[in-house]
Amino acid sequence: MAERLALLRLVPDLVFDIGCAWGDGLALLRRQYPRARIVGVEPAPRLAALARRAHGSRQWLRGLRGQGPTEIIEAPLEHPGAGAQMVWSNLALPWASDQGALFEGWLRALQPEGVLMFTTFGPDTLRELRAPGVRALGAVPPSHPDMHDLGDMLVAAGFAEPVMDMEMIRLHWGDPEKALIELAELGRPPHGHVPGGLRTPRAWRALQQALQSVARGDGSVELSVELIYGHAFKPATRKALAGVATFDVETLRASARKR
Repeated sequence: MAERLALLRLVPDLVFDIGCAWGDGLALLRRQYPRARIVGVEPAPRLAALARRAHGSRQWLRGLRGQGPTEIIEAPLEHPGAGAQMVWSNLALPWASDQGALFEGWLRALQPEGVLMFTTFGPDTLRELRAPGVRALGAVPPSHPDMHDLGDMLVAAGFAEPVMDMEMIRLHWGDPEKALIELAELGRPPHGHVPGGLRTPRAWRALQQALQSVARGDGSVELSVELIYGHAFKPATRKALAGVATFDVETLRASARKR
């Protein structure tokens, strides 16, 4: 997703990084837009504290260099604030129980002609865990919408010009136990669309044995992760309704100033 930043003509003054505690989004955005105000959004207090420790230091040095501030705020994923020219989100979408409502919140956070850039998981993520022997234990991975569904959701939320593409990544572990430990550390979204976790050591051992059915010849495990990349723009005008189009007041003012 960071590789696409250089293709944008937009130079934002305010960027929201939604779900900023994981990954290098804040650092990548800071390098690309040194003068922008970068606001990291984390709903979980502990994760927000981790992000502050990692990115909140040396603000005075950034000020001496003429760079914009990096701030970390605790706010819901769907209500980061308002006035941004860019909303950036790396894998925060799967944590929402209503992804359409999340897109609507991100639209409200953007100024007209602002851009949304995001990644999320696709439907083939962890498809190996849907094998019959593994599925019978109830450890079914969550389902994810495909690119076409996501594009439709963006349009329904009010975005324009959605562009989607995908990449399949295959991760390897030495044995089933190592794979399951890392997957468990990644956590699970706290909503009802995701099956509950394993609850007993016996079930844990049974799942390891079941994963042997999808293991490679050397006993290692390969699991698939489908990454979907998307971006879309907030239009300057809303869709025409009954022959009437509505214009944002700030857009009209900006247009008048240009004239």
